[in-house]
Amino acid sequence: MVNVDSWWDSLVRDRLEAVLELVLVAVADDYMTLEVILKTLNEWDADLDAEAWPARNAIPVSRPEVIRALRELTREGYVDACIFVEREAQVVDFQEVAVNDVWFCATQKGVDTAKRIQGGG
Repeated sequence: MVNVDSWWDSLVRDRLEAVLELVLVAVADDYMTLEVILKTLNEWDADLDAEAWPARNAIPVSRPEVIRALRELTREGYVDACIFVEREAQVVDFQEVAVNDVWFCATQKGVDTAKRIQGGG
């Protein structure tokens, strides 16, 4: 018999996995700020590809969810946090206190994973 705790853990884990996918795909093509990521995710056409990509069911996403996903994706090497110095991107450590001052972009590992998520590779 499934207890309430395991059901809850599964629900939370599934939502986190969906948000991780959404954020990774959002930053796979270009540098984005946290605000742009939030806008991109929450303004996606909800009817587009909903059945083809179950992660879309997690929309809308909250700011804390996206920050948590960015922290995890940078820690695991799928996304870089960057600042721009003289028009050159420099990778920096993810710091939640500075999340509004950095840009995020997928690493090659992240780009490859995003393509697999979307069925393109």
